[in-house]
Parts: sequence; C-alpha cells; structure tokens
Amino acid sequence: MKSISSDLWNEIEKFLPKKKYKIGRPEKDIKQALLGIMYILKNGSLWHELPEKFGKPSTVHGKFMKWCRLGIFQKIIKCARKYYMQRQKHKSWFAFDTLVKKAPLANFSGNNPTDRSKKGVKQTILVDKNGAPLYVDLAPANVHDSKLLQPIIQKLRRSKNKRILAADSAFDAKFLYQLCAKKNIQLDASTNVRRNKNKQKYYPKGRWVVERTFGWLACYRGLKICWAKSKISHLSFLQIACSIQLFKMSGVFV
Repeated sequence: MKSISSDLWNEIEKFLPKKKYKIGRPEKDIKQALLGIMYILKNGSLWHELPEKFGKPSTVHGKFMKWCRLGIFQKIIKCARKYYMQRQKHKSWFAFDTLVKKAPLANFSGNNPTDRSKKGVKQTILVDKNGAPLYVDLAPANVHDSKLLQPIIQKLRRSKNKRILAADSAFDAKFLYQLCAKKNIQLDASTNVRRNKNKQKYYPKGRWVVERTFGWLACYRGLKICWAKSKISHLSFLQIACSIQLFKMSGVFV
C-alpha cells in the first residue's frame, strides 16, 4: 500500500498511541511509520532495507514492536471486521482451514510432519462466503488441525439462526461437532475415512473460498515465510493484511 486514504486513516489513527509529553525528541510521523510497516509486509524486505522516506528502520521497527505488544493490530482487525459485518445481510455460512508456512527462526514453531520435520507454523483462518478473513491465528506446525478450530469457535457468539461451518476431513471429530452445536453452528466437514471406513465420502461445497483467501494473502511477501522470531510479530503482520482486505471488501474506504 503506497498511501492511506483520509477516511481509512481517520479510522486507524485513533488506535495508534501518540507521545503524551513534549520532553525529548519530537515524535516522527506515525502515518509514515505505518506505511513503512506495510511496505515490509508487502515486499518481505528486511527492516534495515526500509527506504528512508518511511523513517529510520530502527525507529519504525521499534514502533511496530511497541504496537504489537499493545495489541494495536488486534484492535484494528476488530474494527475492520465490525465495519464489514455491519454491511453484510447473510451471515450464515463460514469456512475454516489452516496453511503451513516455513519458520526457520520462530521461537514458537514446531516440526512440520509434511516437510521433513523442518520448523514451521500454521496460519489459521475463518472466512465467510465472500472469502473475507474474519478471524486469524497462529500455531506450531506440529499441532493437529482439529485443535485449532476450538479457540475460533469460542470467539463466535451464539446465534438464534443456524449457521454452517465448512471444513475439511481433519475437523471431522465428535468433540468439534458438539462444540459447534453449543453455538448453534452446523459443522459441515468432509468425511474422514480413516476414522470410519464404512462412511460414504462427502465433500462440502464452497470450501474453495477459503483457499482463495489464502491466495489473496500470498500477495504479501512478508507472509510467505515466517522470518519473525516471536509469534506476536508474525501474527500482527497477518492481522494487518486481513484488516486491509476487510476494509477493501466493506466498500467504505477507497
């Protein structure tokens, strides 16, 4: 993102902390700092390669880590999700999936069983029928997918109307069906023939939507490989990318 529209900036600016006292050096432009963070996310560049127009790399990186610890990007994606959901009439269908990324330096990674036990992390995402990334999270690559849906379900409110949640065979588990039922959600998972070979194979419709969303996020080179050491750093980049997509899909901001 080369620039931020005035309408979008007005929504984001209220979440960014400003220097309260005039003692010491004057604070650099926080808008340029945010654009610098988005530059790193978009291009996957190293922090010391950040162009000078965004400010000193160490300063921008310092602001990024400070905002990560304050949960600023969590607040921004919550705001973006609110704007998007307020403009949606149909909220009855969702899809969930995970995607493994290499993470050679991450201190929260796990041995990826599908990549010769190399270090990796899993990006988890819940989308609606339009592919809007509503909820995201991270986990070590060696955690089974079925354990990653539970925290997302717990974040969803119980609705009077029945909702459908499409997922692959990894989520065809009894405890997940029971958990979803408590929130009035019908888990529509592919048949896991390993658990019951007598079951007829079934594949829910529309799961390609979540795969397309992962494709959208793949445009951000900073997310293709997790070079971050801490979970909060890579998760914040993921939240920024999803926030941008939600704001775009809300039709409110240009």
